[in-house]
Amino acid sequence: MEKRRYRALFIDASSRRHWVEEYDLSEIYSPISLGLKLHMEIYKSWSKPVYHPDNVLVLGAGLFAGSKMYGTHRFIAVFRSPLTRGLHVSEMGGAAFQFRVNADALVVLGRSEVPLIVKVYDKGDGEPVVEFHEIPDDTLEGVWRGYKGYRGIYALQQYLSDSFTGFYEEFNGRSILVGPASKYTNIGALASITLSKGRMDLGSEDFAARAGGGSVLYRAHGVAAIIYGGRYDRSVKVPVELNDVRELDKLFMEITRQPYTQSVINAGVKYRYDPKLNTGGTLGGNYPHLKVTTPVFNWNMIYLPKAVRERLHELIMKHIWEPFNKEAIESRSWKTCGEPCPLACKKVRLGKYKSDYEPYNGLGPFIGVMDIHDAEKVVELADAYGFDAIELGQIVGFIFEALYKGLLKPEEVGLPGKPFFDPAAYTMEHSRVNAELATRIVEQLAFGTNPVLRLIGEKGLRAAAKVLDILYRERVVEKKTWFSDIPVYAAFGEEGHITPNFYWTPGLIAPLAVLGKYWTVYSGVFMEPEDFASKSVERAIYEALISDAGLCRFHRGWAEKAVPILLEKFYGVEKPLEKTRELYKRIAEYQKLAGALPVFWESGKTVDFMALAAEEYGSPEWVAKFKADKKAAAREWWERFYRRVEELVGLGAR
Repeated sequence: MEKRRYRALFIDASSRRHWVEEYDLSEIYSPISLGLKLHMEIYKSWSKPVYHPDNVLVLGAGLFAGSKMYGTHRFIAVFRSPLTRGLHVSEMGGAAFQFRVNADALVVLGRSEVPLIVKVYDKGDGEPVVEFHEIPDDTLEGVWRGYKGYRGIYALQQYLSDSFTGFYEEFNGRSILVGPASKYTNIGALASITLSKGRMDLGSEDFAARAGGGSVLYRAHGVAAIIYGGRYDRSVKVPVELNDVRELDKLFMEITRQPYTQSVINAGVKYRYDPKLNTGGTLGGNYPHLKVTTPVFNWNMIYLPKAVRERLHELIMKHIWEPFNKEAIESRSWKTCGEPCPLACKKVRLGKYKSDYEPYNGLGPFIGVMDIHDAEKVVELADAYGFDAIELGQIVGFIFEALYKGLLKPEEVGLPGKPFFDPAAYTMEHSRVNAELATRIVEQLAFGTNPVLRLIGEKGLRAAAKVLDILYRERVVEKKTWFSDIPVYAAFGEEGHITPNFYWTPGLIAPLAVLGKYWTVYSGVFMEPEDFASKSVERAIYEALISDAGLCRFHRGWAEKAVPILLEKFYGVEKPLEKTRELYKRIAEYQKLAGALPVFWESGKTVDFMALAAEEYGSPEWVAKFKADKKAAAREWWERFYRRVEELVGLGAR
């Protein structure tokens, strides 16, 4: 086997050129190492506007793609985020499985003035071919609005399947897609649906959604879709031991003391099926685990007595968790993201509703929608239009709370009435009302039709809230409530931010180089800041290692042990964990250059999130500090955490 090199296929949307560059594995061996080199050294995206054509979008696979190892065919997106303003990494399950092209990564640069469909394929001779097909803007928008009974990304895929029938049939390809959220907001997702010769397998779709990678692909580069396929056999690049199940069993008996498949199943019990809970998947596992700490009503559960939170959680279990188990778990309607995998983590209800915790909580209980059949309407619309469902849920929650408190009027955001947002008096009758209002907000955000919503969609919650404080100053004074105090988020630089995933934990808003994902400690604990920082950085490095290798984090239970050994043994990547530590430090350096280092929390609710977490998770010393001077205690915790991170990874002075 010839010496393995990391191959990147560069696609210039401006000049319509393409070329391949190869890198020695001692320098570039992964999507993040490639992304850092391009963003830091070659294109210097940190020095340019976020939608500049030099904000290259890297879509890369790991070195294990093409092997018989499960969960190794993720596409890893690396880009400068229009939300955080720093470098971000986002992952998409299964999308590299049909990437049968002699390249490890796609790099999109330049900008087309007319929306593009980029076609990438390999006839089997190892030379990638790239074609550029224009799609008029009005045609694209018309497709997004509706095509053959579908909307958004699903409509676009159906349109592509019809337009490139021969391609999908010949190469059995797949697509990377964006929806209207990528045109009109900074939280557009990259989406991909498993295809069989162009036919969609609904429920298997996956999204690299956090931090606006889809918005970068469309707004920085003018690309609406990338379709790809080929006859190239990726397994020729993989050591024979990783393509032989018997050899894998031998390797894993040494690493985990179990045969390979058993190691995978045992490590992924939560995502497949947990017999202790009689459920599976993230939705099935998280609600019984999180109990009364489940984020609801735009994080306002932090203020509620435990008895009220218990009642709300009972509603969740009865109207979301139980129907989910009946419709997805008992029916064993489980799918993968498109690659063979025994975990089958996609729990699909009623034949088409992929039901994961984050989107269903964010567009369900978090916005006062407690019935799974009401929530599915909002989730399906959000997915169709290509939104980051986590950030979108917090935008809807922000608007609902502003309406409830009288800071906004319904007609100002295109609604016929107010949502019901009083947790203590909530009944199930309010679920459908809130869901219907939420779908109206999602529709208007997706196409930028309402000025207030467009402001939020384009600027993001942090910057938009400050503008709204000025626009509606009289109401702010009258209600004694600032728009800026309504959301919970981690802040970066002057305008960047990202909202936390739906766990009430300091780790998701602590001052780290990359947030909005699980590169941190996200369990419900409250520790001394130095200890928390040390553990969070260590978790970030292990999570980054798994991501950078192109593996699904649902496999982390075995992969964290195996990946460093396998990279070194079969690919000559020396000390992979230390290399990942250096990559994380370089990301921190990039954030500093981009003006996107963490800054102290600005929102009053974010400070309350911390103060009440200390109480919830039993930290008497910090409870006393917060009661004595809440803001001073928050700043002390933040500064001490930051200083420890600075010692560990060199974030640098702000």
